[in-house]
Amino acid sequence: MQIKMTLKAPVDYLYQQLIDSAQADIQQQTGRPAPKQSLQGFQYEKKWHNGMVGSLKVTHAEPGVRYAYELETPHDHYLVDYQFTRDGDNDAGLTYAETFLGKDKKTDANNRIGVMLLGWFRKRRFKKMMGQMAATYYQ
Repeated sequence: MQIKMTLKAPVDYLYQQLIDSAQADIQQQTGRPAPKQSLQGFQYEKKWHNGMVGSLKVTHAEPGVRYAYELETPHDHYLVDYQFTRDGDNDAGLTYAETFLGKDKKTDANNRIGVMLLGWFRKRRFKKMMGQMAATYYQ
C-alpha cells in the first residue's frame, strides 16, 4: 500500500512527531529510554496485547527526510517507510509505503485479500491520523 499526501505542517515537525512516537514505544516495550542519538539500526522486541511478539528494527532515521522500519513476526515481514519532501515553508509532502510479506503462501494470500478488502479503510484512517498530527502544529 502506498499513500501520497500533502500536509499543512513543516517537515521537521512531522518527522519529530514520528520519532517521539517511536521513542515512546521503545520506552514502553523495553523499559529503557530510547537512544538520544539516531534511532537508525536500533532493534527491539515488540509485544502486543494478544500475545504476539515481533522484532522491530529501525532501518532509516534521516531527520526531515525518511523514517523506515522492518518488523518481523512469526507469520509476516512488514516494511514501513515514511519519506518526506519540503513543499514550502509550512507544507510537507509525505509518501507512506507499507509492504506485508507472508512467510508462507497461505499467509501471503491472506495479506493480499486483506489489503484488497480493507485497504480503503486503512488508507482513510492513516490520512486522518496524519492530518490530526499536522493540525497539532498550529495548536
